[in-house]
Amino acid sequence: MRTLKLDGIIVFKKDFGEQDRIFHILTESDGKIEVVAKNVRNGSSKRAGHMELFNYGTFFLYKSPNHYYLNQCETINEFPKIKNSLEAINTTYFATEILDKLTETNSPHEELFHLMKDFLKLLSDNPFKSKILLMTFKIQLLKELGLLPDLIVCEKCGEKLAPEMKFIPEEHHFYCSHCIARNGITLSPNAIKLFYFLSRNHIGESTRIKQDKNLDESMAQLITLIDFYLENNITY
Repeated sequence: MRTLKLDGIIVFKKDFGEQDRIFHILTESDGKIEVVAKNVRNGSSKRAGHMELFNYGTFFLYKSPNHYYLNQCETINEFPKIKNSLEAINTTYFATEILDKLTETNSPHEELFHLMKDFLKLLSDNPFKSKILLMTFKIQLLKELGLLPDLIVCEKCGEKLAPEMKFIPEEHHFYCSHCIARNGITLSPNAIKLFYFLSRNHIGESTRIKQDKNLDESMAQLITLIDFYLENNITY
């Protein structure tokens, strides 16, 4: 087996056997990898404290033809402010869960690593911005994976910013109110503008958005749309 050193973020863990655990670690260079940590559940293991969900650390691994095995680990940032806020913890659990379920192992994706790391840092510094940060994370995650359209355009007439757009779930298409009268997920111009802002700017820009009634209404519309895409791409 060869040895290697990787920086990464723990996005999933589960017990394995009597003393072991399996971890999914999102790395910059190798994508998401599955790591077996032998005897990490032993009460005397010095590695256990470093191997907590959301921890960003350095991992010293052995790699066999089929598996990674943990040798040693060092914490770079455990984001303690997240772990001191129940809302921030729940937000991070959801973010790491959808990332883990939407990504394959051993498929390098540097942008996703930086998105996850920036999300954790921003949430740690701005726990009161958890709602807008999570929405931005979901939009950018889906876009990076090619599961979300770049443009919201009427399928029939090509209109890009009508008085409102409707997304018809069974067709996976958007239509302006002039071209279709059916029920669907309605997006106002403000919601469409918010979608473009969140999808095209660094995730940190979302923390600068002022909370008001228009934002609440736009967020509610986008949550319905984005959760539809998540439900159609995640297998539980």
